[in-house]
Amino acid sequence: MMKAERLIKILLLLQHGEIVSTRELAEELEVSERTVHRDMESLSSTGIPVYAERGQAGGWRLVDNWKQRLSWLKEKEMLSLFLPHAEKILNDLNMDISSKQLKDKLLLSLPETSRESAVNLWERVYVDMATWRNTGNESNSALEVMKEAVMTNKKVTILYKKANGDIRESIVKPLGLVAKSSTWYVIALNKQDEFRSYKNARILECERTEEHFIRPPDFNLPAHWEQSKQQFMQSLPEFRVDVKVSPFAHERMRFTGRFVQSANDGTMTEDGWTELNLTFNSEEEAVNFIVGFGNQVKILSPLDLIDKVTERAREIIELYR
Repeated sequence: MMKAERLIKILLLLQHGEIVSTRELAEELEVSERTVHRDMESLSSTGIPVYAERGQAGGWRLVDNWKQRLSWLKEKEMLSLFLPHAEKILNDLNMDISSKQLKDKLLLSLPETSRESAVNLWERVYVDMATWRNTGNESNSALEVMKEAVMTNKKVTILYKKANGDIRESIVKPLGLVAKSSTWYVIALNKQDEFRSYKNARILECERTEEHFIRPPDFNLPAHWEQSKQQFMQSLPEFRVDVKVSPFAHERMRFTGRFVQSANDGTMTEDGWTELNLTFNSEEEAVNFIVGFGNQVKILSPLDLIDKVTERAREIIELYR
């Protein structure tokens, strides 16, 4: 990291008003503590009022009235504020915010040179997190209770329906809310202080208690969600099938974007068909998918899947006799 970049990063770290130790700065900037002291001297020599507080809890601090001066943003950073908000999220959280009023207020704070670019971005990008089918809104009553519990660090009693249909009452400690596409999840600690993700749509009943809990000081919601998402995807079962598909079936698979896991677009054979590797969550899912394409998909492996697809086809014929 170049010196100029380090100095800017130091200022950004100090503007929050907290005392930052030399050791913390050195670790964050990946330099020696001696380098940090030299950087502080450079900042002082330019007239920026940074000063050191001695003692065991000491460190570096920025004079309070300089914090606002450091709140400037680069043009791209300012424009990013004008990316349209997902209206569904604002509505689900009952934020009662008008996007237009918010945009107008933000525009007043921009220099004239950036205002036209911000308006253009707002008018040319739209974020829609709703599904194509109108399945109705999620249960906002549970979401509202969870939002309040997350902000106040209070335990919540929930009646939760699992994917297998089992219903269980639990007392949880809500830590955060995550909107995954159009679906809300609650990240919480259970009674044993184990991390759990609860799908908001499966919360049948939800009641906030008056009992407080201590939020883990090192908990980071985005980092936790990304890690748990990766673990979930790695734990999903996989059933692989090698097939040969007609041009019609190949185009349909490419259009839907489902199942095809080939690193490339498959290998085309002399007859115009394409050999692909498809990945499914289960053998049953593979059978249903392949049967749906009729004579447009031919199984290459596993060979025992051919018998199961053939049997399913017989069952369909028998059904309509």
